[in-house]
Amino acid sequence: MLEQRSRSGEVCPVCQADGRHPRPRDDAREILLLAGTRPEGIKLAPLAIRLRCSDRFVPSIIDTGQHPGRVDEALAPFGLAPVARATLPRASGTLAELCSGLISTLDAMMVDRQPAAVVVQGDTLTALAGGLVGFWRRVPVVHLEAGLRTHDLAAPFPEEANRAMLARIARLHLAPTERARRNLLAEGIRGDDIVVTGNTIVDAVRHLTSTGAATPPAFVDQTRLLVVATAHRRENWGERFTRVCAALRRLAWRNPHVQVVMVAHPNPALATALHTLLPEASGVLVVPPLPYPEMLGLLKRAALVVTDSGGIQEEAATLGVPLLVTRDTTERPEAIACGIGTVVGTDPERIVAEAEVRLAAPAPAAPATAPFGDGHAARRCVEAIAAMLEAPAPDGDPSVLRPGPLLPAV
Repeated sequence: MLEQRSRSGEVCPVCQADGRHPRPRDDAREILLLAGTRPEGIKLAPLAIRLRCSDRFVPSIIDTGQHPGRVDEALAPFGLAPVARATLPRASGTLAELCSGLISTLDAMMVDRQPAAVVVQGDTLTALAGGLVGFWRRVPVVHLEAGLRTHDLAAPFPEEANRAMLARIARLHLAPTERARRNLLAEGIRGDDIVVTGNTIVDAVRHLTSTGAATPPAFVDQTRLLVVATAHRRENWGERFTRVCAALRRLAWRNPHVQVVMVAHPNPALATALHTLLPEASGVLVVPPLPYPEMLGLLKRAALVVTDSGGIQEEAATLGVPLLVTRDTTERPEAIACGIGTVVGTDPERIVAEAEVRLAAPAPAAPATAPFGDGHAARRCVEAIAAMLEAPAPDGDPSVLRPGPLLPAV
């Protein structure tokens, strides 16, 4: 069962339960939620809480070990913790090594727990491996944040391929936006298997900001405009990464009234490169990965965000902070369409020029319609999962072949 850290007297922000939630019914069904990275943990947290509020489900978060320690960090602000944590052998650091380790680990867990459904989030290797194992084991796969597309398999790499493959094997597609739903329909996914829910990141952001947990770190200079930057996309490694860092150095040098903060990624190779490309004398402050509430507080305080991260595009847009996307395309065009974001690539001159225009302009008005949802995505997700489990499987769905116990692998 989902481990929770609520204390007696605390009120659940979702169902208003005082202290512990109602005991699950005898026929409650276990739902596995797989998380291997911090973004997965953050986006699954609102769904886990909402599932916990119902006595019909037993939500179980599994930390797959893709990024050790990051899932615990992501869940802690929501009073959650995984029920199980995997340790993956990592020698070469290749995608193949990681994926094979995830598949073997998750297959054993799936056989042991025999869940009613498995929820995978987004486009990580955890999501792909969990989806494959669920499909092979005849467990209905629920894809949270389904339908995002750039239509370019090289960007982001390998995430675009991961989510496209998940679309072929998922039973239920929880699309965050109408555009994502249209992408799935265009690929031949049945409309009855798609539910537009909004993005659970909005639920998470609103929860932490409303409780006052999202506070900026002490290093923020309150007298200067704040530019927050991140860079980690695999397709930006190498020369493109170097160009982004050059742009940040130039922006800091030309604008002493601006504080530029680069938040490092957990990948140690990227962190080492950052400190080489952005030494202390560059005028750019490089800081280690921050706890999620502090990262949200940093984004709230920012005048501009420069990033290649998909999740930070959603967070900045939800908070109403202008952003520059240092990629050639984005699977989250909603942030661009509402005027809050601009895709700028990695050309230093363009990044600096666009940043200075944004910093000189008045703060933009909040979008009339929230681009990624209204903060009630988790409720819609739980309703969709309940409906899926109660409905007969559609023709051709592999789950219809499961007579009860999990079938052995063939």
